[in-house]
Amino acid sequence: MAILETKSVWVAVRRPGFLFSSWPWRATAYLLSSTPVGLAGLIAILTAFAVGGALTVVLVGVPLLLAALLSGIPMGVIERRRLGMVGHHALRAPHEDPQEPGIGPWFRQRIGEAASWRELAYTLLFVTVLWPLDLLAVVFALTVPVGLMATPYMLAAYGGGESTMALKQWAVTSYPQAWALAALGLLLLPVAAYALTVVAGARAGVARKLLT
Repeated sequence: MAILETKSVWVAVRRPGFLFSSWPWRATAYLLSSTPVGLAGLIAILTAFAVGGALTVVLVGVPLLLAALLSGIPMGVIERRRLGMVGHHALRAPHEDPQEPGIGPWFRQRIGEAASWRELAYTLLFVTVLWPLDLLAVVFALTVPVGLMATPYMLAAYGGGESTMALKQWAVTSYPQAWALAALGLLLLPVAAYALTVVAGARAGVARKLLT
């Protein structure tokens, strides 16, 4: 099976042509896209709880608190779509249709489903822990090789003098040293690609477990 036709990130990462496929980019995009989604979800939940709690005394805030409890449902929709970036296609929403029309039957149906509480648990985990870890993984994996590759430029920017990028005890004072570090950074890029893909695969596994 060609690498581009592979539908699983775990299969793709074992293929010979992995580094020249779209999979490393897809894995990186999956991890990076966690940040705006996670931040938006965190702000929405905190706002709903804060405003809802403040207005509970006049009963106006009750709908906001109920909405916060069901915030996992829209987040589940978004996250099941995002899983397509790392090969998890056609994921079915784990909810049943209510037997009667109206917001009341819908709410009772959703609040009584274990899937709704799993989605809420995932949402709380996502907005507090997972997206910062996703961002940290990408920053660390890319900063090290890219920073090393930029060593000759940094040395030139200092006018051929001492470059103090990274730690001062690793100061680079010559272009042979700078180009050696740049070569090391280039060699580390494939390592970063594999590492980010493995992290994305594990991360997607957590989401799939809770959201399907």
